[in-house]
Amino acid sequence: MTPNPASKIDVPVACTLSAADAQAQALEWADLQGFATSATAVASGVRMTFPDDMAAAVEDLAGREAACCSFLTIATTSIAGQVVLEVTTDNTDALPVISALAGVEIL
Repeated sequence: MTPNPASKIDVPVACTLSAADAQAQALEWADLQGFATSATAVASGVRMTFPDDMAAAVEDLAGREAACCSFLTIATTSIAGQVVLEVTTDNTDALPVISALAGVEIL
């Protein structure tokens, strides 16, 4: 059965963290950006790669971000000795959030 696009419910761009916790987590993302071996805009988001030894840190931060920002789809995979992080959204209002997390301009 094919989903009906008209029945899709947009998830609002809203984070459940307190202002202080959101600021602290944003700083963690800024730190993580420095370890990325690549960061590329993709359809509706960004793909970042990291050295394999960063897997625990990437997965931890990605999991916490997914828990507080349900408007994002966040996935991590390990491919060819690297950790690949994809952050995407169906809500175009969230693209600036993804851009800030990854440090990449998303058009």
